[in-house]
Amino acid sequence: MSLTNFTSNVGKKFVMKVIIPILAIILVSSNVAPTLTVYALNPGQTTTVSPSDCFAPLTTLLGPTYQGPVVLDAYWVDQGTSSTSTTDNNPVKKEVGPGEGPSVLAVVFNNRGTIAIQSFTGFLNLPNGFEPTGASNNPQLLQQYNQASRVAVNPAVGSYYGTVNPGDSFTVFFDINVLPTAKVGNYPTTVVGNYYQQGVIGQMCTSALLNVPLVLPGKVVLDASSDKSVIEPQQQSSITITIKNKGSAPATGVVATITNLGNTRGGGSSSNGGITISSSTTQIVNLGANTFNLGTIPAGGETHISTTVYPGTSASGTTQEVDLTVTYQNAWGKLSSIGLVSGIVVSPNPPQSLNLSYLGNSTSPLITAGKLDDLDFAVENNSTNEMSNIIVSLVPQSTSVSIVGASTWTIAVMHPGDRQVLATKVFAANSLINTPTAFTLTANYVSKGQTQTNSLTLGTFVVGDIKLQLYSITVNSAGGSSSLSGNLLNQGSTTGLFTTIDLAPSPLLTAVREARITNMTNNHNGSQSVQFAQAQEGGGQGFGGQGFTRQGGPRGNVQTQQFIGDLTPDSPIPFSIPIRGINLLKPGMYPVSFKVVYADDLKNFHTVILNGTVAVASSAPTQLRQNQSIFDQMPLPVIFGVGVAIAAGIAFIIKKRRSKKKLKMLTQGNTDIVSIFDDVNKKEHES
Repeated sequence: MSLTNFTSNVGKKFVMKVIIPILAIILVSSNVAPTLTVYALNPGQTTTVSPSDCFAPLTTLLGPTYQGPVVLDAYWVDQGTSSTSTTDNNPVKKEVGPGEGPSVLAVVFNNRGTIAIQSFTGFLNLPNGFEPTGASNNPQLLQQYNQASRVAVNPAVGSYYGTVNPGDSFTVFFDINVLPTAKVGNYPTTVVGNYYQQGVIGQMCTSALLNVPLVLPGKVVLDASSDKSVIEPQQQSSITITIKNKGSAPATGVVATITNLGNTRGGGSSSNGGITISSSTTQIVNLGANTFNLGTIPAGGETHISTTVYPGTSASGTTQEVDLTVTYQNAWGKLSSIGLVSGIVVSPNPPQSLNLSYLGNSTSPLITAGKLDDLDFAVENNSTNEMSNIIVSLVPQSTSVSIVGASTWTIAVMHPGDRQVLATKVFAANSLINTPTAFTLTANYVSKGQTQTNSLTLGTFVVGDIKLQLYSITVNSAGGSSSLSGNLLNQGSTTGLFTTIDLAPSPLLTAVREARITNMTNNHNGSQSVQFAQAQEGGGQGFGGQGFTRQGGPRGNVQTQQFIGDLTPDSPIPFSIPIRGINLLKPGMYPVSFKVVYADDLKNFHTVILNGTVAVASSAPTQLRQNQSIFDQMPLPVIFGVGVAIAAGIAFIIKKRRSKKKLKMLTQGNTDIVSIFDDVNKKEHES
C-alpha cells in the first residue's frame, strides 16, 4: 500500500467517525440544522424533509396534534391600513369590484399552537383576474423565497413581524392588482406560510399550506337623476327621480329620503361614510312623500321615486337641488349611507306678463311747455294667466309738471291677450323748457294668487312753443327793382333757431308769371321767349329770380331766400324779398305765401308755409336798370319807325355827297361832261 492510498483511507475514516459527529453536535446545540416539517392543504397530511429541501411534496396527513397558524378570514381593506400593530386585527372591510386596480387583501391568521410565533411570511396563490403588485411584484424579493415557487404559483407576498402568542390572531396584508377580467364571486385559493416558533431547538423554520377564502365582493355605486329638468313657478309639479346602481354588487335594504330642496348647498358633514347635505335657501316646497323604501337595487339596475313640489315666486328663473340621503347594505352586508343630489330648473315668469307701453309717434314723448299735451298708455296681459285687481298709477318726477287728467286707473280683470288704453293730459311750466323729465307708470296686480308689480319709467323732454305770424306785407319799388317786405313775429315761448324765409308758390307769383309772358309776347312776338318764360313756372323763386333779354335768354340770378337768424319770442324781425315783374300787375289785393324754415331747441328743423295778402298799386315808369338799353322800354312799332327814319336820313346824306362831286368835276373843265353824267347815271342805276 502506497503512502498516498494510506493517507486517503485514513482521511475518509477520520471524516466519517470524527468530523461528522462533531458537526452534528454543534448544529443541534445551536438550533441551526433542524428537520423542516411541511403541513399540507388537507388536514392530517404531513411530511418531514431535510433542511436542503424545505418545500418537498406534501404527502403525509396532518394529525390532530398540528401546532401552527390557521386562516380565520380574508377581506379587502383600504390601502392605508397598516399591520405593524397586533391590535389592528379587524380593519374596516372595503368593497372591491372588477377593474378596481391596486388593492389590499387582509388575511387574518390565528396561532393555534402552544408555542409563540416570532415572524411569518406568506405566499398567496393568485387566481386568474388577479396579479401581484407593490412589494409582491418585486423580483428580488421573490428570489429570497425561491423555494416557495415550488408550491405557490403567481404569488403575492405578505409578512408579519412580531411575536404572536398562542391563541392570538394576526393579519397579513397582500398587495394585489384587481384586473377588469376578474369576476365578482369566491376564489378559494391557498397560502404558503413560513414561520418561526419561539424556543424550538433544532428547527430552522416551519412551513404550512393553508386554505384562503378569497372573495371579490363587488361594489355598490349609486347615482340619482331627475326625469323632469324644468318646472313652472307658482304651480304644483310632479317630479320623478331615478336612482341607479352603476356598480358591480347589489345594494340591499335601500331607503331614500329627500332631505332638502333648494339652490344652495351649505356645509356637509360625513358620518359612517354618509353625507348629510343642508340648504341655506329653500325656495321650493315638497308636497309629497319624503321617505321611500326601495328594497334591493341590483348591479346595473335602477328604481324610481316620485313626489310633488311647489316652487315659490322667488324661485323663478333659478336652479334648484333635490338632496337625497340613501342608506343601504353594501357588498359585505354593512349598513352604509350616501348623499345624492339631483337638479331641476324653475322657469322664469313670462317676461312682462302685464306689459306697460307708451302710445305715441316716437319712443318717448315731447311735452310743449305752457299748453296741455295728451299722454296715452297701453296695458296688455301678455301671459297665459288671468290678472285681477289691477291698479295703474301715473306719477310725474318733477313738481313743475302736473297731471290735469286722470292719474289712477282700476281694472277688475284682464284675461290673457286683453289690452286697454289709458289716456290723460299733462301740463309743464315754462321753467322746464329745454329740460328732460320723466313719468313713472306703476301697475299692481294679482296673478296666480300672488301680488306682483310692474313699472315703466317714461323719459320725456319739455320743449317750447314756436308760433310764427306775418305782419305788414307791402310792395316796395326803388331804382327800377321791386321787393316784398314785411315783419315775421314769433308768438311762441322759445326761440326759433337758424331761420330763413323765401317765397312760396302763391296766386301772386302766378299772376306775375302770366303778366310777364303776356308782356314779352306783345313786345317781342317771339315764341322762343314765351317758351323760355314758361319753363320758369313754379317753384319758390317765381319770376323774382330770373331776368330776360329781348331775345329771351337769362341775364343772371337774384337770390330771394333771406336768412333771419334767431326768432326770439315777441320780437318782430323785418324781411325784404326781391321780386321782378310785379309792376306789370293790375292794381289790387293778391294772396302771397312764404316758406319759413327754423330749428327748435333740439336742433330739429321745421318748415311752415305762412299765407298773407299784399296790395299792388299802379306803378310809375321806372328808370333804366343797369345794362338795359332804351329799346327795352319802347314798343315794337316805335322801334320800327325809328329805324325807317334813320335809314332815310342816311340815304339823303349819301345822295347829297354825290351831287357835290359831280359839280366839282364840271368846274374843272378837263372832263367830258357827257361821260360824267353817263357814269353818274350808271352808278345811280346800279345803286
